[in-house]
Amino acid sequence: MKKISLSLLLTILTVGLYAQLTVTGMVKDESGEPLLGATVLEKGTINGTATDIDGAYTLTVSGPDAILEISYTGFEAMEMPVRGRTNLDITMSSASIDISEVVVVGYGESRKEGLTGSVQSLRSDKLEQVPLASVEQTLQGNIAGLQSVASSGQPGSNVQIRIRGIGSISASSEPLYVIDGIPVTAGDITRTNTTANTMASLNPNDIESITVLKDASSTAIYGSRGANGVILITTKSGKEGKPKIALRTQVGWNDWAVSDSRRLQPLSSTEYTEMFLEGWMNRGETVEKAISRFQGYYGDAVEFGANGEIQKVNVETNWVEGISRTGQNQSYDLSVQGGTDKVTYYASAGYFSQESPIIYSGLDRYNSRLNLTAQLSDRFSITNNLSASYLEQTGMSDGSGWANPMYNAYFLAPVIPLYDEQGRFYGDHASFFMGGNNPVGSLSGDDDRGFSQTRIMDNLSASWKIIDGLTFRSAWAFDMINIQENFFRNGRYGDGRNNGGYANEYVRNELNWIGTQTLNYALTLGDNHNITALLGYEAQKNTRKGVQASGEGFPDPTLRTLASAATPTQASSDITEYSFSSIFSRLDYNFNYKYYLSASIRRDGSSRFGANNRFGTFWSIGGSWRLDQEPFLENSALFTDLKLRASYGTNGNAGIGNYDAKSLFGYGYDYDGTGGGAVSNIGNQDLTWETSTNFNVGIDFTVLRGSLSGTLEYFERESDNLLLDRPISATTGFTSLTQNFGAMKNSGIELTLNAMLVNTPDFQFGIGGNISFLKNEITRLDEEIIDGTKIRREGLDFQSFYLYQWAGVNPDDGTPLWYVDETRSETTGNFSEASRVVDKSATPDFFGGFNLNAAFKGLTLDAQFSFSWGNYLYDSEARFLQGDGALTPRSQTNLNLQRWQNPGDITDVPYFRWGGNNNSNAANMTRWLFDGSYVRLRNLTLAYSLPSNLSSKVGLSNARVYVRGTNFITFVKDDRLYHDPEAQINGVISSPVPNLKTLSLGLDLGF
Repeated sequence: MKKISLSLLLTILTVGLYAQLTVTGMVKDESGEPLLGATVLEKGTINGTATDIDGAYTLTVSGPDAILEISYTGFEAMEMPVRGRTNLDITMSSASIDISEVVVVGYGESRKEGLTGSVQSLRSDKLEQVPLASVEQTLQGNIAGLQSVASSGQPGSNVQIRIRGIGSISASSEPLYVIDGIPVTAGDITRTNTTANTMASLNPNDIESITVLKDASSTAIYGSRGANGVILITTKSGKEGKPKIALRTQVGWNDWAVSDSRRLQPLSSTEYTEMFLEGWMNRGETVEKAISRFQGYYGDAVEFGANGEIQKVNVETNWVEGISRTGQNQSYDLSVQGGTDKVTYYASAGYFSQESPIIYSGLDRYNSRLNLTAQLSDRFSITNNLSASYLEQTGMSDGSGWANPMYNAYFLAPVIPLYDEQGRFYGDHASFFMGGNNPVGSLSGDDDRGFSQTRIMDNLSASWKIIDGLTFRSAWAFDMINIQENFFRNGRYGDGRNNGGYANEYVRNELNWIGTQTLNYALTLGDNHNITALLGYEAQKNTRKGVQASGEGFPDPTLRTLASAATPTQASSDITEYSFSSIFSRLDYNFNYKYYLSASIRRDGSSRFGANNRFGTFWSIGGSWRLDQEPFLENSALFTDLKLRASYGTNGNAGIGNYDAKSLFGYGYDYDGTGGGAVSNIGNQDLTWETSTNFNVGIDFTVLRGSLSGTLEYFERESDNLLLDRPISATTGFTSLTQNFGAMKNSGIELTLNAMLVNTPDFQFGIGGNISFLKNEITRLDEEIIDGTKIRREGLDFQSFYLYQWAGVNPDDGTPLWYVDETRSETTGNFSEASRVVDKSATPDFFGGFNLNAAFKGLTLDAQFSFSWGNYLYDSEARFLQGDGALTPRSQTNLNLQRWQNPGDITDVPYFRWGGNNNSNAANMTRWLFDGSYVRLRNLTLAYSLPSNLSSKVGLSNARVYVRGTNFITFVKDDRLYHDPEAQINGVISSPVPNLKTLSLGLDLGF
């Protein structure tokens, strides 16, 4: 037996040695240059070698069926079957972005190499499974020149987008959103709520790409609605092949994005009581009188000794903690994609749920989509994209006011109990100062603030290839939105106390119809002249119908329908419409795919403008030059791709009210039982479009054999005919009239870089990022406008603050000091002697993002950061949260622990005195101005993908598990800043729901 075994072993070894094969060859780039140090590895083994200075290699492999894996930094890794060959020469392709990549543009597609405008895209891998309710939030830090700010952490809240700055003083600065060719309603559509966003109805997993159009060459085709940029959202479509099923699931937890160590903390009962007594004694009262006042508000919440010392605390309520929680998020998404050469399909269904860190605040969304394409003949095809979604939100009111529980939680004293003796939420007491309610009770369902949105979108298009090169496309689409809002205030406390409870219900239906007809023609003349032309007509009509009713006096707070109200207080309805009618054209020409020219023009008519200026014409021209195709760079060892481009043109801004140009009658002015009306708006038939003139020049490049690529651009954007309310004679019955009379300029530089530093079969590492420098200036304004904390004045940044200059605290007596003027050479303790001056701006000096991507075999690590630098934030609530005692007996925060108490104290917080301390907490002061500069780790994902040979054994095409964190770490420049630095884009903070920090676990399976 031993002899047989030994013979068998020798036979196997002999066969193995005989089967081995030595392979030699050269590894070169596309130009034929040898690559030194390229890795040549036998797949599935550690057997490998590297090329020498001549690009040559020699490797002995296990047999004729071996597969070689070849990798080199800056080039696409590749595999090469040996197939018994002993000599294999290999040509590697650059790993740079494919310049032939197809990019979605207005009313069509274009190859990246042929673009003359400023266009940037985000692919589906950046969008899928990010635990954010609104897809716009994924754009922050990923697109040069684009700012994306969530105005609230309320799931589904509105997201503010600015592309290349703010272009208007009073009209909209939001971009146009286009989904699968349909210009859609975007932004906040609520009436009584302030936190709902129509774009939250989209499922990010259904999106194939988001393309941002930034300059005139790319946006002029959208005419009067392209001045603020255009965001094109393209959903996934079917692909020929067997069905591919994808299952994605994710669960996670949400908390405040601002860390515990940075955010404001409420005072404890001991700290508050000491401050309460100190405030009255600083007013000249005895400790006995101060204690008497305290007990008049709070009874025996605190027990005192004979000398006024605190002996026992009977009530200790942390209101902020009471309304806070660790929220949860979860999502489940199932999709199938496939088709034949005749019919392709993509279908999906999904559920997404997210809770905010505030109790009774969250979002639930249900999505479905079916995208079909049928190739009925060689020349005729039909596509239909249908989606339906239902969304429910519960939450709280943002901003100032007692309806905002965040506002209450910081202002209510910790010596007020959460529950009364009957175990109900405490609420019937004078200590709920200035109408403040019990925020825990309010959010726990005693109050109600609900919102639901049902949205159906359908886009049916037919394409007919009339002759070779000439195609007619007809598309008809609608976007239907139904929203329902209900708002209830319990009569036991808060804003509902004065009327025994209050309820409001609002229902609105919106229907957006759009029809687009286009002719596309493509022609090649000779060998080098390539022409494409587009001619189109588009008509759109939007109709909104709403009805609302309200009532007060609810004897039973569990019965909240309006039929239960003792007194109906209001009932109204409204209808509003607008329409657009447009013709447009685009012409693209290139010579030998080296020199490119493009031009577009659009003639828009809008019902929103006056009869004298209802139509406007907008146009653009652009060109590009691919220098890498020139003989002097054709064989360059440095440049793989080099293109210069420039564009110039105009856009319009139609982001105004539907009836601003018209004289309107308002009703509801009843007299003696008879209905009546009165003029509510003076029309201006000369009201016309705000016009934006844009210049853009850029360079696109790929160097170092494809390992580094980037874009550098300079732009100027001049907005004219700005819409503003100008004063008119009061004899008209009005004080102002909307007219065109202002101008503004935005200019800046944008840089985007991407580098592949390591690219081997087992390990890849890349970095990328973008940075934008922005300058804004009001170039023409007849009269300055003071708008709260801001001033609009010719020559200034639109976001300039106009504030009294805070000089600190007098160390001798704890009283406030201000600078007399902008020289800051003289201080005063008299607020009336201080001057308001222009100081800082909410516009950042620069902003952007950067990312790190690493992969080791099946393990990947992706980190994405965003930043903004040089912008300032004004906290409109800080003067209450860090008050001087003017608002008795409102609680304060831990900031007041730094208050002045004794002569010689060096602090920035004045002494505390009930009734106030010489206007030390007045509004519009630099005391409440903070540097908003920050860097944030926006997304961190660690994932593992199962090798295909293992996943296939269990019937899977792919399997991936991951852990992801969003908004995990935030670095701020100003240590005083206790709010989230991503506040309102106008730089003014109120009391919003805190932004979310999430930790999620996910699983992706493919079948």
